[in-house]
Amino acid sequence: MSNGKKVVGTGGELLMHQLVAQDVEYAFTNTGSAEAGFFDAFLSVPGVQPILLLNESLVLSAADGYARASRKTAFVNVHLAAGTRQGSGQLFNSYFDGTPMVVTAATRDAGSFGDHNTLGMPGGYAQVNAVQDVTKNRWEVRDPRGIPMATRRAFKEASSMPTGPVYVGYAESALSAKEVEGNIQTGNSLEMAQTPDDTTLNAIHDALLNAEKPLLVVGPDVPNASAQQEVLDLAENYALPVAVGFFDYGTFPRANPNFVGLVDTLNDKEYDVVCCIGYRPNTRANPSDDRFPNALKIGLGHDPAMLGNTFALDLNIWSNVKHAMAALNSKWNPADANLHHLSQRRAELITQSEVRLTKQRDSALAHGKDNPIHPNFLGQRMADNLAPNTMVVSENFTAADHLMPFGYGDDDWRYVRAYGGSLGYGVGAAVGAQLATPDRPLVLSIGDGSVMYSSSGFWTMARYGLPIITIVWNNLHYQTVRVNFARWGGNMEEQNKYPETYLGDPAIDFVMLAKAQGIEGQHVYEPSELDAALKRAREVQAAGEPYLLDVHITNVGAGADQNWYRAFKLNS
Repeated sequence: MSNGKKVVGTGGELLMHQLVAQDVEYAFTNTGSAEAGFFDAFLSVPGVQPILLLNESLVLSAADGYARASRKTAFVNVHLAAGTRQGSGQLFNSYFDGTPMVVTAATRDAGSFGDHNTLGMPGGYAQVNAVQDVTKNRWEVRDPRGIPMATRRAFKEASSMPTGPVYVGYAESALSAKEVEGNIQTGNSLEMAQTPDDTTLNAIHDALLNAEKPLLVVGPDVPNASAQQEVLDLAENYALPVAVGFFDYGTFPRANPNFVGLVDTLNDKEYDVVCCIGYRPNTRANPSDDRFPNALKIGLGHDPAMLGNTFALDLNIWSNVKHAMAALNSKWNPADANLHHLSQRRAELITQSEVRLTKQRDSALAHGKDNPIHPNFLGQRMADNLAPNTMVVSENFTAADHLMPFGYGDDDWRYVRAYGGSLGYGVGAAVGAQLATPDRPLVLSIGDGSVMYSSSGFWTMARYGLPIITIVWNNLHYQTVRVNFARWGGNMEEQNKYPETYLGDPAIDFVMLAKAQGIEGQHVYEPSELDAALKRAREVQAAGEPYLLDVHITNVGAGADQNWYRAFKLNS
């Protein structure tokens, strides 16, 4: 039993001591004068490294990338109410995905005296409420003696399942207060019960064993719980086809024979048993959200809001999925592996996988002479040329992530992506993910439109010597929006004109943009140049420096043949 450690100092020093107790490595921040009491503590309490990013959305996305890659709770400090709102677009992603983060800022009194504070909330409003829809919980601290307890509670809350971002507002006066005594104790996540009900486990086992047309849908709770081996055992024991969620290529190995692709591309009416493990559905706001109408539906996961909130579940376990799958796998009888329907399905999955992988590779390489470069050819060359054990931070809905060797093995690639869809994630997330995994090669795979939401993050890469390879998929378009416009139809589809989706005139030079912030790079125009460019990027990365490739790719999908926009010049 620990009664903690008594500390006397400023409010900011108490906060810093609590961060050290929480084993915080990095404080992701954009500095502000109201938080002076906190920043002063960097000079008196060692142990936490500040990481400066040049706007608050980058601060939040960097912390998110760090938390995903490290499986640890990230710490953020932004500036008052205005900085909080500036970062809320990326906080939306973190909340959507349940990323464990403690987000903090100073608060200013808007009632005792004047109520019109620069950067602060106006009278009658609480700063913590500005993020009430994108945080798991929120607190306001006015008494400096409460800073350690409130911070400890925040880390406990953020890291306990279901995980998610929380927010703490510290009064500016509390951070600046002197000669404050506080009690420093570590706040730990709550442990979930490990043994699910045996009746439910037996029912799930029987359903999976006897299913004629089963499907296993795997989501991000699996890697978050380090349950990769458990899900492999489950899929292989019961010969289960495995699908993943929306662009969630890092959750299950794409080269595994059981892998069948994205669940959103499958016909959900053909399955008789569907087991969802850690799956966080991207709902569509229409009746199709009520999925798998002909199946017995099973759900296991960390977040009760993801279990049965859309399609109803017949069987469910709210638990750490690692423990739940271990208990379910203990029901497996190895003799059942010889059951005819399992043996047949296993053989069919192997054949289908071989056909799928060969077809994907051959199709990509068939574009080897296309100019501009075809995105599938770029994806395949990345897979063949970049380092083993690479971590890819992806912010690109039309990239060829499906061709890359993501998996669970030592040399397999790892995947970091936000699923909330709020653009501006990639550059900051790459910064955080590289800090979390300094010995792993890291590649930022990002669309040209996404770069411009967060391009000042290149400065942070250069300042801290983060050897990130940035690959810009440059097609001069918001391609996802253009394709969705075409699907919508109307005048746009009929006239083949898609307003404000073309990003040329002038074209953005991403090599120059990076160079202005201390990062070297090169353009790639020809498919024959790709291998040499990727090799050069690996050499620079191995030498400990960042590098950028501006790869000029072709457009695909509806409207790919046009660059229309409504021309306008102010003085013409």
